Amino acid sequence: MLVAVTAALLVGASSASATFHLMKIREVSSGTGVADSSYVEIQMYFDFQSFLSNGAALARCDATCSSPTTFSPFANVPNGHSQDTVLFADSGIGAGSKDFNVNLNLDSIQAGGAVCYLSEPGFADCVSWGNFSANNVLMANYGTTAGTPAPALVSGMALRRSIAPGCSTLLEPGDDTNDSATDFSLTTPNPRTNSMTPTEMPCTPGGGGGGGGPTGYPPTSGAPPVATKKKCKKQKPSSGGGSTGGGAYAAKKHKCKKHK
Repeated sequence: MLVAVTAALLVGASSASATFHLMKIREVSSGTGVADSSYVEIQMYFDFQSFLSNGAALARCDATCSSPTTFSPFANVPNGHSQDTVLFADSGIGAGSKDFNVNLNLDSIQAGGAVCYLSEPGFADCVSWGNFSANNVLMANYGTTAGTPAPALVSGMALRRSIAPGCSTLLEPGDDTNDSATDFSLTTPNPRTNSMTPTEMPCTPGGGGGGGGPTGYPPTSGAPPVATKKKCKKQKPSSGGGSTGGGAYAAKKHKCKKHK
């Protein structure tokens, strides 16, 4: 009976995690300056997050969020491991270079706007930029805030979330402070579809955000030194005269040498 109850609990826990809510916005770009080339990339920070058909959505706002646009539904994606990504992009980006076609048109709101990834209650994630001024709308509609806006979008650049806190090579829940200016900065675009292998890796136990290399890698400080041993030899008796008188033995001394 206990075995059956335990199995049921494990199935329930697995079903609860096998969904689409343990994900964060990782990168946003207004495109290259060519129409319909903007995108939003979200990233998983837990396994089994590929079930977007359960209700995942994207919301787009201009500077005042007076008429937010919501995009949904979406199909499930093949890869749902921690650190996998999903790319939502405009029609100007080829089908093989995105996972979902979404009419974002972020180039028209470069000066100020916001994007939110919407999932289960309590797990919505938003980023804002430029002169965005409608956190009250985000809170009322999606139950979250984007904090102080990040810098305005620039053609040919992207806003990317930092993963420096905690393990600096892995996206984690603690990388989200709900403040866009803190979490995001402008950088060279690097969009990744769901089929692409993640570059993020977990840190070694106790390594934190830079104290150790990625799991499975050797320590960067080199191998520990080999312990040295000492071999001691007694000096032979002295037959010459000395301060103790001729013919007397000199005091025995030890001379030690280290093995290499």
